[in-house]
Amino acid sequence: MFDKISQVLGLKPDTASKEVSELHLATAALMVSVSKSDENYTDEEREVLIKNLQNHFSLSKDSAVHIADLALEDENDAPSLYQFTRAVSKELDNEERQEIIRLLWQVAFADGHLDNFELNIIAKIGGLLGVSAQDRIRIKHEVEQITPCSQ
Repeated sequence: MFDKISQVLGLKPDTASKEVSELHLATAALMVSVSKSDENYTDEEREVLIKNLQNHFSLSKDSAVHIADLALEDENDAPSLYQFTRAVSKELDNEERQEIIRLLWQVAFADGHLDNFELNIIAKIGGLLGVSAQDRIRIKHEVEQITPCSQ
């Protein structure tokens, strides 16, 4: 019934938002935070963010784009990173949280430049997720070998 009313009014039913898990949205928001940390949210970073969502969570491109858009809004409105890191921490074990750090490094390296703001926010997020500095650096080097960039 609601779908028919929405069609008459020219509105699309928002079925995609019903399917968005807290984990997907929190992970996307953390990737957005990394990409915006240098105040330069690039197309390359957005592409990697969407591909990461698709690959890591087995999502369609449309779902990943939708989640990325929602995450951008949520990240803009969030007072801190804690709400996102809490959502990730409650769902994932340490090894899985390390994979989230890997996604963050991939976003940071996406534009071919890694700056101190990106380094600092990944360190902060890693700390909130309980991922050790040693593991964060190891993962950074692994990602850097695949996607080198200038610092």
